[in-house]
Amino acid sequence: MSEASHKQALYELVCRYAQAVDQRDWTALARLFTSDAVLQGPGFDFQGVEAIIAGMSGLGRFSLTQHHVHNHLADVEELEAQAETYCVANHLYEADTGTRKLDWGIRYRDRFACIDGLWRITRRELLLDWSQDLPLQGAAQ
Repeated sequence: MSEASHKQALYELVCRYAQAVDQRDWTALARLFTSDAVLQGPGFDFQGVEAIIAGMSGLGRFSLTQHHVHNHLADVEELEAQAETYCVANHLYEADTGTRKLDWGIRYRDRFACIDGLWRITRRELLLDWSQDLPLQGAAQ
């Protein structure tokens, strides 16, 4: 596999992460990580794929999420890789005042391993660069 093919596979992996989270497909999400993977961010530190899935199920408090993956730069060295991926994550939820939208500007710092020809996340660190919480306007609710 060429370096470009590896980089494309890594990009697809981070897009599959966003899709699995937004669809609340915890089985698909679990397949993206190694069993001993780590997912860290502000206020959370999930050690192992079972803890990751349990922790991510907390997104159920939002009626909808959309993770928009942007810049993705990866460095591949044989069967290991690292990357930084930008993402804007939208979270809709109900409050006393109506539907609100919590937006996060995220940078993921990732480490990956290629196991049996498939890339998996071994470590994902979520860095929150900014956030905003606003009333949702102009959408069918």
